[in-house]
Amino acid sequence: MNMKLNKLFLMLILSIVALAANAQDVSEKLKAAQMSGFGSKNREAILQGAKADSIAKTAAQQTAKAEGDTDPEFPGGELFLQAYLKKKLLHSDVSGKGDVVISFKVDKKGNIYGAEVTKSAGSTLDTAAFNIVTGMPRWRPGTTNGQPVDKPASVTVSFGKDN
Repeated sequence: MNMKLNKLFLMLILSIVALAANAQDVSEKLKAAQMSGFGSKNREAILQGAKADSIAKTAAQQTAKAEGDTDPEFPGGELFLQAYLKKKLLHSDVSGKGDVVISFKVDKKGNIYGAEVTKSAGSTLDTAAFNIVTGMPRWRPGTTNGQPVDKPASVTVSFGKDN
């Protein structure tokens, strides 16, 4: 057992010596490169690279801000909005044909407020569409710079059409 430990210790010492020699060789090569002007010739290129990195970082931050701007969205997106409207229209007792556009705002918490008819199809259809839209569940709020904000939205409710 003692013999195995001695061999292991000897291998460890030889590895350390080899690493030290290699490190000294690398250090000497680095000094030689600096002496030949490697560092000074590339200093301007390094500074230009740092400036380019700074510009790229600023552009990335601006892109992230733009990507952080979103419009309000019905939970689940457009597909779920259409399914919701279709279900509500099937259960409504309203007859008639036409499109009603309801415009509103979605607050920071996703609540709908300030709803109004912006395209009418007659008072009966307008009232039915208004009730459907104002009875919607909370929306995902719109964002500006990644923060929730009050933003406008609108929904078109189509009556008398096969959806």
